[in-house]
Amino acid sequence: MIIETNRPWTIVVRDLACLPELEPLIAARRRVGSVRIAHSLAEGLADADSVLVVGGDTPESAILGASDGHRVPVGWICAERDGVRAFVRAAVELVSRLECDLAPGPAILLAQWDDRALHLADEVERACEIPLYRWSAERVVRRDLLDALRCGPGVALYLGHALSGGWVGYGGVTAAGLTTRRMHPLGAILTIACDAAQCNRSRLSFCDEVVMRGACSAALGATGKVLHQVNRVLARSIVRALSKSQTLSELLLHMPEDLMRGYRIAGDPATPLIGAANAIEAASEVYAPAPDELAKPVAAARKYWSVPA
Repeated sequence: MIIETNRPWTIVVRDLACLPELEPLIAARRRVGSVRIAHSLAEGLADADSVLVVGGDTPESAILGASDGHRVPVGWICAERDGVRAFVRAAVELVSRLECDLAPGPAILLAQWDDRALHLADEVERACEIPLYRWSAERVVRRDLLDALRCGPGVALYLGHALSGGWVGYGGVTAAGLTTRRMHPLGAILTIACDAAQCNRSRLSFCDEVVMRGACSAALGATGKVLHQVNRVLARSIVRALSKSQTLSELLLHMPEDLMRGYRIAGDPATPLIGAANAIEAASEVYAPAPDELAKPVAAARKYWSVPA
């Protein structure tokens, strides 16, 4: 599949009061490509490479069709001002990684301690063609996982059960838990599970929260229940496409349309899947052996992190 790359990055601002907070991201995007500001989703979809919607209702799907028939990845953030500022800080850092010409990855594979999730993790691990580190729950406890993710990987893929408030694996992981301590933002968090992008009347979904707290620049999740058979094919398709994709939008355009039903994007779909400087070195030193491997001494990865503990 040939991915169209000469269309503009488009932002649809439904709440114009947010424009001052969005200006740093708009300026950063203009340094790396063309930018268009639209006032409606219909206007934004026309001739867009990807669309970020600020405020209003969430889009129906991760990918929508434009009037000329081309598919457009669409992400959403709410217009709450403090959350917009946190998102913009993370998104600007991700754009700066493009400008620094950092390598894609690393990819982090996360999975619940559950036979079905671990079997899928085995399949995904074998299919991935970029640097991938497996921190599934039979290898890493929650405290060490949250500490390790502070190095700012390019993409994290979670397999297992999820709720609208977070991951069931690792004894429960919430957006607040991911951001308790300062961290380099991840590029994208992809939750291949049920409900992680499901909003309710009283709170944002897990995917929305991790973006609005600055843990990552984009998050993919399901808005309801999704069959495991579908998630199994989607997870394998995602890791196979990682080696051909620099951004989340490029990655998702490689997915068959039927696999994306029920999924949506929180944050910027054009997020680069690029880790922070030295993220690969830091991830490689995280102690996460398989249970049947011999324990080996591993140097602490903290020396690669520029954020305080």
